[in-house]
Amino acid sequence: MTLVGPGNVGQIANRKSQMANRKWRYAIRDKRFAEGGSVYIIVLSVSMMVTIIGLASLFAVRVQRRSAEITKDCVEARLCAQSAIELGLLYVQDPNWRTTWPNSTWLSNQSLGSGSFSLEGIDPTDGDLANSQYNPLVLTGLGTKGIACHKTQVMLTPVIQPLEALNTCLHAAGQLYVKSGNMLLALGAPVSTNGQLDNDGTIDGDAEAVSVSDIGTITGSLTVPAAQKPIPDSTVVSHYISKATVVPFTGTIDKQVLAPSYNPWGPTNADGLYFIDTGGSDLTIKNTRIHGTLIIRLGTKKLTLDDAVCMQNYRSDYPVLIVDGDAEIKHHSCDLVLSEASNNTNYNPPGAPYQGQSDEDMLDEYPNEVQGLIHIKKFLNLNDTARIKGAIICEGSVECASNNTIIHDPGLYACPPEGYTFVEYMQISPGSYKQVVE
Repeated sequence: MTLVGPGNVGQIANRKSQMANRKWRYAIRDKRFAEGGSVYIIVLSVSMMVTIIGLASLFAVRVQRRSAEITKDCVEARLCAQSAIELGLLYVQDPNWRTTWPNSTWLSNQSLGSGSFSLEGIDPTDGDLANSQYNPLVLTGLGTKGIACHKTQVMLTPVIQPLEALNTCLHAAGQLYVKSGNMLLALGAPVSTNGQLDNDGTIDGDAEAVSVSDIGTITGSLTVPAAQKPIPDSTVVSHYISKATVVPFTGTIDKQVLAPSYNPWGPTNADGLYFIDTGGSDLTIKNTRIHGTLIIRLGTKKLTLDDAVCMQNYRSDYPVLIVDGDAEIKHHSCDLVLSEASNNTNYNPPGAPYQGQSDEDMLDEYPNEVQGLIHIKKFLNLNDTARIKGAIICEGSVECASNNTIIHDPGLYACPPEGYTFVEYMQISPGSYKQVVE
């Protein structure tokens, strides 16, 4: 036990004072340490925020740069696709483009600038570009640049015009020859040839020719050299045959009637479209009425229209007669009519009305003429006062050996028969130019 005396009181007081001072200093130090730690944390936090902001800014710049690059690539890809379409539009100006280019990819991965393009041409109707000049075309251009890809598409449709030959009474792809002492009367339109005109007789009307050997007598105007006129497309005959009803070849057709609802040889055809294949034999049609379209295949042989015939197309957008071979048209129009009494034949029986009328007597008469478009694939001889109301297109030469009359039908040019047109050019279908998104 320690006793506190007067001498120890001062020591104790000093010790307590020292202890108090020490506690105060420790408190100040701890306070300073606490304040210094807070500042450190604040500085560290601010530094981290600045770093994060800097990294974010750098990332944003990189994103913007990448976005700008992608946008630039997209623009280049679109321009490449559009360039492919423009190239396709140039290709179809070639008259032979349908056989030159396939029905699929025309060009693949062609370089253009820093990008590339491909071009595709498709017939959306039947997938065959070459089988018809009248089908549309879909062009698709694909442009690529980097990861960017752009596809542009447009549809082209044909601008169709009637054959200029329909604006003539008679057009021959070969020579046109009028024999001495004979006259070819052309009313309402000229006669025309893509070859040479040899006129030893008379052309009563206008004439057009690429060249002339003998002018003879021409009562109207003569155009030389005249521009050549296109002939029908090579697919026209097969087109009509594909839709026709076959009539068996039995030799000469005499005192018969053929119409959409009347066929003495078999099934009828609602369009009045009938086809005869003679198997390489001649065929004569006389004293007969035909209301429809007759297609005849003769090979190297000849069709003859003789005595009296009354032929009219049933459909205005079809020709009346197509001859795949030679033809001689020599029905005697000036002095003979198609007479029921003379031929002991009813030419307007039930099922084959004439101008809307049918009967069962044999008292009527019909004009001895052919009305409509006649299309001859080879040689044509006009003879014995035959009269035509419409037009004749002959892909060979024509000889006029009598006094023949052709009265032009302007409706043939205004509303041309199916297939007797040509494609002037391909045009962009309105509203079809678009981006394709897959």
